[in-house]
Amino acid sequence: MQALQTSRIKQSKEPEKLTVERDNFTDLDPDLLQFARTFAPKESGEHEDGLKALRSINNALKRFKLSKNEVKVYLYLAQVGAQKAQKIAVNLGIHRTEAYKILRALESNGVVTRILERPMKFAAVSFEEVLNNEIEERRQIIHKLEKRKSELLRQWEVLPKIAESNAEKETLQVLEGKRQISIKINDLTKQTARRLQAVVSDKHLIWLYNSPFFDDLEIIMKKKEMDIKVMTTYSPTSTYVIEQLNTCDCDFSFLQIHDQPSFILSDNGTLILLIDSEDRFYAMETNYESMVKSYQNLFDLLWRNQPKKK
Repeated sequence: MQALQTSRIKQSKEPEKLTVERDNFTDLDPDLLQFARTFAPKESGEHEDGLKALRSINNALKRFKLSKNEVKVYLYLAQVGAQKAQKIAVNLGIHRTEAYKILRALESNGVVTRILERPMKFAAVSFEEVLNNEIEERRQIIHKLEKRKSELLRQWEVLPKIAESNAEKETLQVLEGKRQISIKINDLTKQTARRLQAVVSDKHLIWLYNSPFFDDLEIIMKKKEMDIKVMTTYSPTSTYVIEQLNTCDCDFSFLQIHDQPSFILSDNGTLILLIDSEDRFYAMETNYESMVKSYQNLFDLLWRNQPKKK
């Protein structure tokens, strides 16, 4: 990391504490907050850690399209063990008929099983098994798509096409959502011949760190020589991420100005500009020569003005 400043802020061993504040749990449903206090009262030292864990698990369970009450029932069973439907309804303040509907829905989603005894009880499938099942389901979907890929491409070629000029067109595409943006960035890294440059805020840097971006770079750099330069905002979050990426053969540097727009630039003539928004994640991908040259000049200027190593 040739361009990295030699002095860094000492990092906590628990990076979550860099970004999570004590009162930053307004995104949790009030019923789930009350549920967390049942197992870890606010006065206990485990309360804040419990809320952090609950938020992460709640977000993960949303991917299964579970309702608020379904999440609550699953978490309850995971904590207390197998229970009768009536007891679940009473303890969680849910009507018994509704409790049976919820349990059937959870059973069909593979996150709850029934124990055939008298009276019948329901138990939560382990969270690890729930995640493994989700991963396996997605793996099978990807496998099926890969098997159909050649056939779909063959059918695509059969479609009639209008004759077009061979000249490459300049395009601009607006991207919405982290998944779509991550796929485009992955394509960008694969198409890069040798040089990739990025200017990212600490918020975007932690997102890239949690995405496949740096892992993909390491794989590519094992196959060919790459010149990777990354500039980011100086903060506890960014210095923590850089410390974790000490095996990545990238040059890192800290920006001297704040509120600099985030962008990624490839030597294949493509630019991805990340756009800040309070409620959504946006980006813009373009190969317009004038825009690419402008951001290339901007990156060169920022890099030349980086702090000098002592």
